[in-house]
This record gives sequence, C-alpha cells and structure tokens, in this order.
Amino acid sequence: MSDTMREVVRVLQGDSAHAAPLMRWWWFSTHVSEAAIDADLDAMRAAGIGGVEVAFVYPVDEGGPSFGSPEFLSLVGYAARGAERRGLRFDLTLGAGWPFGGPHIDTMTAARGLRWERVELAPGAIEVAFTPPLDGDRVVAAYVGAGSIQERPGAWHRAELGERIHVPALGNGPRVLLVAVSRLTGQNVKRAPRGGEGLVLDHYSAHAAKVHLDAVATPLLTAVGASRVHAGFCDSFEVYEADWTEDLPEQFLARRGYELLASLWMLEVEVEGTARLRIDFMTTLRELFEERFLAMFRDWSHDHGILFRAQAYGEPPMLPSSFRLVDLIEGEGWGWRRWTKNSWAVSAAGAFGQSLVSSETWTWVHSPSFRAGPADLLGEAYEHLLSGVNLLVGHGWPLGAALGDGQPVFYASGALDARNPWWSVAGELFSGLARASAVLQLGTRIAQVAVYHPVAELLASADGERPFDLWRQTRRFVDDGFVSAVRTTGLDYDLVDDALLAAGGTERFEVLLVPAGCTLSAVAGAQLAAAGLRVVRLSASAGEAREAEIRAALADLVPPLATSERATVGVTTRQLDGARVSLVVNTGEAAAEVALEAHGCSTLTVWDSVSGKMRLAAQDGRAVVRLGSYEGVLVAQTPGWAGEQGLGQDLDSGVDGQSRPLGEGWSVSVEGGQRPVSFPHVWEDDPGIAPQAERLVYTTQVEIEASAHAALDFGEGVVPEESPERRENSFALPATPPVGAAARVEVDGVLAGDVWRAPYSVQLGRLSAGRHEITVTVSALGVRSTAAKAVDGTSPAAIAANGVRFRVQDASRRQDGARAGLFAIPILRLSPGEAASTRDSLGRT
Repeated sequence: MSDTMREVVRVLQGDSAHAAPLMRWWWFSTHVSEAAIDADLDAMRAAGIGGVEVAFVYPVDEGGPSFGSPEFLSLVGYAARGAERRGLRFDLTLGAGWPFGGPHIDTMTAARGLRWERVELAPGAIEVAFTPPLDGDRVVAAYVGAGSIQERPGAWHRAELGERIHVPALGNGPRVLLVAVSRLTGQNVKRAPRGGEGLVLDHYSAHAAKVHLDAVATPLLTAVGASRVHAGFCDSFEVYEADWTEDLPEQFLARRGYELLASLWMLEVEVEGTARLRIDFMTTLRELFEERFLAMFRDWSHDHGILFRAQAYGEPPMLPSSFRLVDLIEGEGWGWRRWTKNSWAVSAAGAFGQSLVSSETWTWVHSPSFRAGPADLLGEAYEHLLSGVNLLVGHGWPLGAALGDGQPVFYASGALDARNPWWSVAGELFSGLARASAVLQLGTRIAQVAVYHPVAELLASADGERPFDLWRQTRRFVDDGFVSAVRTTGLDYDLVDDALLAAGGTERFEVLLVPAGCTLSAVAGAQLAAAGLRVVRLSASAGEAREAEIRAALADLVPPLATSERATVGVTTRQLDGARVSLVVNTGEAAAEVALEAHGCSTLTVWDSVSGKMRLAAQDGRAVVRLGSYEGVLVAQTPGWAGEQGLGQDLDSGVDGQSRPLGEGWSVSVEGGQRPVSFPHVWEDDPGIAPQAERLVYTTQVEIEASAHAALDFGEGVVPEESPERRENSFALPATPPVGAAARVEVDGVLAGDVWRAPYSVQLGRLSAGRHEITVTVSALGVRSTAAKAVDGTSPAAIAANGVRFRVQDASRRQDGARAGLFAIPILRLSPGEAASTRDSLGRT
C-alpha cells in the first residue's frame, strides 16, 4: 500500500478528530452559569463535536451578567478552561453581535455614509445657508447646476463652502444645489447582548478598529488566556450603506492621483465619467477596509499568538483577494450547483494555496428550530463539502441547552443540541462528517475550470440592493444556472481575477470562461496567452441556451472521476501524491445506480463516507454503486490492483434471498401498556399516541426456519406531493425519510444498529433457526414537547427592559407537515450466504 493510501486509510479508521465539526455557541447574556457551560461542553464532546466558536448575542430574559463585566469575563474564561480540559478547540468572536461596535463607539468612530441633498434655488440667490438635518452630519462638498428638479442640470460646478454656501449665478434661471453630506449610518450592533449595544464602528478607520480591539477584544482574550484560543473570529460583514470616512478625500488623492471632491457629484449623477470614478472610489474603500480592519485584526491576532478567521464578504466592498489578509478562510451557503459564498471562499483558498476552508453550516436548516432531523443535517453538510469546504462550523448550539427545559433557541438557526429526541445518533453523524472532512483535507482540490470575475464591471455599476456587496453583485454575471452548467459536467471551478491569477497562477486550470458582459483585462490576457490556457468568451445567451454553450465549451475536458448521473450526483476530488480521492453524493430525490469511471488509474476503492468502511474495490477502473437520496461515498483512484493495495474483497453485496414484509404482528408501548399496531404507522394520524410523545418502542416476533443472515429494510425516501412552505435559503431533504426521525434496532436485546440516513436499512447479523424478538425504538423530531419547553422568544419583562432584539422566524410553521413514526412496511431480508454477514448497512463489521 502506498504512503498516500495509508494516509487515507488512517483517516478512515478514525484519525479524524482534527476535522470534527465545530459549533457556534450562542451566549444569550442570560442562562449563563458554570453549570450550563460544563453541561454543554460535556454534551458536545460526547457527540463528537470538535470545539466551539463563542458568539455573544441578545438577552432573552431578565438577569444575567452584562457583556464585558467582570462576572461575564470570568465566565468566558471558565468556558475556555473547560474546553481546554476536554480537548475541544476554542474560537473567540472578537466582538458582540454583528457587525462589531458597541458603547465604546462614538460619533467620531462610528460608520458613516455619503448622503445627498437636492435643493432648487430661485434666480438671483448668491449664497445659501445650509444646515444639515441630523446631528453628526458634516457637509463634504456642494455643487450647483443650471436647471430645476424637473429639468435636471447637464453640468455641475463646485460651490465654495464657508459659513454659507456661495452659489455661482449660471445665468438667469433657476439652479439646483447638490450637497454631499457625511452622515452617521445610525446602524446599531445587530442582536447585541446586554451591555454590548451601540453604534457600528467605521470599518475604514484604523482609529475605530483600535478602539474596538482595546475596548472589547483585548479584555476578552485576557480573560480567556491566549494560549487557550485557536482563532479570533469575525462573521460576514453587514455594514450597511457605509461608504465614507473622514480622511477619504486625502486617501483618494494619494492612491488614485486626482482629487475626489472635484468630481464627487458623478457618484450621484450618471455621466460619462461616472464608471471610472466609481471604480476608483470603490477600490479606495476596499483598500482602506483591508488595511484598516482586516490587516489590523490579523496583526492584533498574531501579536497575541492566535490565528484570525473571518468571512471576508459582504459590505464594505471586498473581493476574494481580501482573504489574503485572513489566516483561516470561511464561507457559508449550501448548494454545490449554486453561486454561494463558499464559492467565493474556496476560490480564494485555491489561489492562495490554503487547503483548509471552513463553512458556516446549517444556518436556517429546515427552518424553524427543531424541524431538522439528522438526515437533513447530513444532507446540507454534503452540499457544503461538495463545494470544496473541508471543515464545518455548525450554526449553532444555544448556551445551556444541555440542561434541558426552558432554554432558548437562536432566531435563525437549527437547535443543534442534545435536546433533540434523535440525539442518540448525533455521535455517528458528527464522527462521519469528521471522517469525510479529514479525507477532504488531504492533498489539493482539483478545479479544471476558471471563471473570470468581472471586477471592473462590478465596480463601475451596481444593480438593485446592496451595491457595495460584490459577492451579491456577482450574480449579475455568475448565477446559479451558470454554476450548475459547469458542475453538472462533472468538473469543478474557481473564480479568478487579476489578483487571484497573480497569486495562484494558471497551471491549475485547463480553460477560462469569460462571462458575457465581462472584459478580460490586458494583464490577464497576456498572462493566459503565455500559459497557453484556452479562453472561451461566452455570448449573451441566457437560460438553457447559455447552459448548453457552457457545457459545449467544456465538452473536451475529462472529469477527474466520471459518473453516469452528472445532473444530480455531485463530485469533489482531491489530488494526492500518486492517487486521487473523491466525495461522491447523490443529491437527487431518488436512489440511483451510479456508474463510476476512473481517470488514469486502474483501481477504484469505495468507502461509505459516514462509517468509513469499504464497500467495494474494482480493478478495472470502473464500478457501479447504488446510492440513495443524499447518500455519499468516498472513492479513491490508485494505480496497481486491489490485492497490492490490500483493499480486500468486494463488500458491496446486500442480503439477497427471501424477503418477508413485516407489516403486521407489531406492538407499540404507550401509556397504559402495549397495544397492537400495523405499518405504516404515523403518530400524527393515531389518536392513541400522545401529542407530546417523542420516543416510542415497537416490538415483534419473527420465526426463522433455518440459520440465515438477516437485514431489516425500512424502505426509501418519498418525495411529498406538496412540500410545506419553506424559506429559499433553508435546506431540507427533497425526499421524506421512511423513518421519522431515527430508529434504533435491537435483536434479542442486542443492538444491531441505528437507522437515520440512506440506505435506511440495518443488518441484523446471522440469526439461528427459531424465534427472535426485534425491537425498534423510534425517536421523533423535536417539534413536539421539546419545542414547547424551549423558549422561542423573550419575556415581556425582558422586552420592556431591553427592547425587541430579535424575532424567532418561522416558528408558527414548526409542525407543518411534520410526521413521526415508520412510514413504510419494514422488509425482513434473509440469505443463507456468508458474503454480507460481516457488514451491517453502515459498513460496520
């Protein structure tokens, strides 16, 4: 076995704790105690979670320590020491709520935006007294044009500022006064904890950044102890409508070589020079943000011996190259065939040679809280991993959840904690994700396609909301359909621009796609020509025509691992030393027979991605695997033959032979004893099942005539005829699992396995002739009594004291379409053979 394959096998056999999912730990500034901290850390460690990212958010009740107080800082330090004792990673958010700010930010350090006032002036006026309407307003410049509000001026002249604005005559007609005002955005910290309220800081100001680091980040880190912190963290940037800082004119002149105020009016009035000015204006803002926020936070982190992790997208304007100032790159957003922020982050990592990319995962998963089951969590995680991510950060775990009743949920995430009735399978879920992530941290990701980022076009103009959010504006050129057309060829891509090409070179790619409306720069063109990279300039076609054009442009490229179901089977591949390893996931609604074909290697080895156990080895570079909806496998391509690699025999054989439906003869334990039940059995349709029930035990007796290997098959997922309403960015499995939400199967009192993901079956082992008792314990979603006990909102007294800080979203839809039970007739499959007797449905021996 090669050293490369030994590394893969070592990870599959369990050396994957370094890649275990982290969990965002919501501290609500209430429910904070040493007991709650210890209970949560113990529960996370037991479930296979690798660490926490502490996030400080809004109060949900009265009482509790104020953010930044000595009592609060003491508890944060206690949590860090507890994580250290348990071997858990501890990441520290470097502020409260988001974006960063708080009571330490005043009008001199708060975020500002450029605002415009228009006033029509009567003929003859030569000066005007202009008083900005809001406190903190500062007049930046004024311009006058001949015309009226209706007949807009064709030219503008800069007016002289003093105690009054001096207005040129410009003829005998009316004129329009256009005044640029620097105004506080007024944005307050979102979801702030008690004591963390206040204005958002100016992200273009080094002074404002230092004030925040000194007032908030340094006391937090001091309380924790830098040696206990892996990384300081900053969430995605949502600094809305902030496009000004006090020394912007001076910085613009120094960086761009001409005066900003002479032509500032062009940002408000569209003329021939507007595009150039806007490019220079946005570029200056980006540079200031990178130097005065990102670089300062990174340098502060390094000075204290920790790393800096950040989601570098949103507002202020930034580009993928902004990630060069971040130690640990992070994205978010599920969807391997969609344009997501993961695409932005993964592309930057490829250019800068960073193998590790984390992702904020499970935000809004099957919203609202408690509605997501373990199969939903696995499915969304696969969508992130297929996008090139290889470390998951769960969103999230409410502080105190492990103590039980009365604990809150976060308004915009799943409640991913031990209160869920199905939590007994959480260890298998998280250990499986750690295993897959660890494999995908090996080697380097293969992306054969480059997509040129239309930076100049994005900076020159904006469309719709969020003009400074360049990731969002990229959708004008690279949308979900564009990405899907590339990925469903079996290929992967990176976004590139001039800065990323300079950093990462062109040798990784085989073709560059230039989106319609995007002009390839002279610098990039020369670099690509020298490298001999094929450049395809796409036409202005749209919809299916554009997707067909993209596929045609990529038709001669050979995927690193070909599949027969490219439209629904996602593949991401890592290049190792002399081998390749891929994650392959069926993201379709139904199970599929998926043919795999290696590229340049003779042996394919397939492992179950959750258990890490081998399913098959094929010596001719081709194999067929049956994958249920959102079932994943890890596939290695190696030279040589299976015997040389020590990969073993084909283990992808199921239990063939006799099939016996077990629809009758079951009993279910309810209040007052047991009663007969037949399958399918939906709790919501059975008046004998208590509305608050979250766990039921089913029992039956089976008679086996002769010794045989047995498996219990619960069926496959079913696509509902009508899906309940759900927000667009909320992931849920397309097919409803046949088990709602997890089942633990025992035979004669001995655990056989858990059923919660595809394939929804479990091997029972070899059963002797005679009678055997099968017990199936079903755990539901937490939408019943667990959700009723959790605090959705905040108390009236807390609202009176703190104001409205949040609203739990979608809570009224928590039980819409929710079902618990067993939704198909289980099938007992018996075989006298030995081939499958060593492996259960999850690949465990």
